[in-house]
Amino acid sequence: MAVILLIGFIVLIALPSIIWLYSLADVIRNEFQNITTKIVWLLVICFFPPLGTILYFLVGRSQRTTYHPVGKLVVFSILIIPVLMVLCYFLFSLGQLHFLPEPPETIRI
Repeated sequence: MAVILLIGFIVLIALPSIIWLYSLADVIRNEFQNITTKIVWLLVICFFPPLGTILYFLVGRSQRTTYHPVGKLVVFSILIIPVLMVLCYFLFSLGQLHFLPEPPETIRI
């Protein structure tokens, strides 16, 4: 049962997320004929992730004017972001990381 859940997680969540992140990094890293084309592809990929990713790979990649590889950037993001999230969680749970200042215990008038 655990193997089926793991395969389902990989097929339904992990793999599409990696492909989406790759297309997003590809749009950000490469140049297009004009800036509006780049902005439109960013909006399409961000607001319609499955459809936008498929459309970008079918249509958008041919509109690039530069061809910078983004594989290492995507792998770095996939590895470093969860590590930073776990580190922030541990620091926050130990009381070493504060997002909001502590309220005063007494109010002076």
